[in-house]
Amino acid sequence: MRILFLNRDFPGPFRSLALHFGAASGVTTLFLSERGRRGERLPGVRRLRVPFVPVEPEGRDEGERNMVRILRRAAGAANAMLRLRRDGFAPDVVYASASDGLGFYAPDIFPQALHVARAEWFYTQGENHTFFTRGATRPPADFAPARVRNLCQYNALDACDLAVTDSLWQKAQYPACLAEKIAVLAPGVDSGYFSPCPGLRFTGEACDLSGAPELITFSFRGNASTRGLPQFMEALPAVLTARPQCHALIMAAAPSEEGDSPVGDVRRWLDNAALPPRDARRVHALEFRSVEEYRLLLRASTVHVYLTAPFTLSAGLFEALACGALVVGSDTAPVREVLRHGENGFLCDFWDAARLAELLRGVLDRAPRLMPLREAARRTVLDRYELARQTERHAALILDALERKRG
Repeated sequence: MRILFLNRDFPGPFRSLALHFGAASGVTTLFLSERGRRGERLPGVRRLRVPFVPVEPEGRDEGERNMVRILRRAAGAANAMLRLRRDGFAPDVVYASASDGLGFYAPDIFPQALHVARAEWFYTQGENHTFFTRGATRPPADFAPARVRNLCQYNALDACDLAVTDSLWQKAQYPACLAEKIAVLAPGVDSGYFSPCPGLRFTGEACDLSGAPELITFSFRGNASTRGLPQFMEALPAVLTARPQCHALIMAAAPSEEGDSPVGDVRRWLDNAALPPRDARRVHALEFRSVEEYRLLLRASTVHVYLTAPFTLSAGLFEALACGALVVGSDTAPVREVLRHGENGFLCDFWDAARLAELLRGVLDRAPRLMPLREAARRTVLDRYELARQTERHAALILDALERKRG
């Protein structure tokens, strides 16, 4: 069997699946991408680069720039696929992101293949669009760039044989005519690596919290507002005042295309918050440096805060649960698919900083007695989100679809 992955980032969300097929006997696995960490390789996977072509911003609005980027990526990937076809490569399966454009022309170049689309996010004017206006209608122009971004997904899901998304919430954003092709398969987490280590204290390279008896942790990547950093920061002073031995540790990572560290957002808040020096000294902000240090944060956490607007869930929620963290999450639809209040975590209104502070104080008070909840958090991952099992299910979904297509 021959399988071709197309995604702007290598390996991005396809890491575990590409490794699975790369290790399988009799499978040729190719991966077309625009960017990725220098020198990164996956065993059994041949990586091919699509040249990056920048878009000049002058004289174009955001929607137009997005469309031009998509079409230029599509053309670059199409040229690479045509070269593969001339060299005799004919994939049985093409698995592409539905939104970045690399797979735009794939059904025309390889019409006999099974085409699978990764359906990340479809923009609507519903709860996600008006979440930060608290339900108030936004001007029509605000949705224009999102409508343009949806065009690529209409093309991808119309032409594909199968689409896969991570959650029921994500599937519910798609129009019914597209959603009927979408299978829901939650992402997996390596529960062997992300595992509990009771009694561990955080001793990172730039921050030694081995003397902190209580530690509130928070981590995010990219957009600080979407991931609830302002709400967390608003709740924090009341917790620090009530818990004089408690420290807060925030770890932030910027998306690969952004140069500025989001740790700056944390430090600006600290500068403006007028916290008493004794409290300000107990708030620590670190840039993401290694997955080992990030795992240490999760393992050392007394309580971990995971906030998100109604959007895709990041891997951080599942990694925290796998480490047996006491997770306080936002009471938003995607989080409710994973967290059950009082059973494997806690839920709080995204906007209610006072309630968040109260909940955090309560969890800190009861933390020594909440081991059953920590165990339930990890069991959630073992039962529903374990990486090896989810990867096997993902591969089986593709192979079953291929068998049906072949009749």
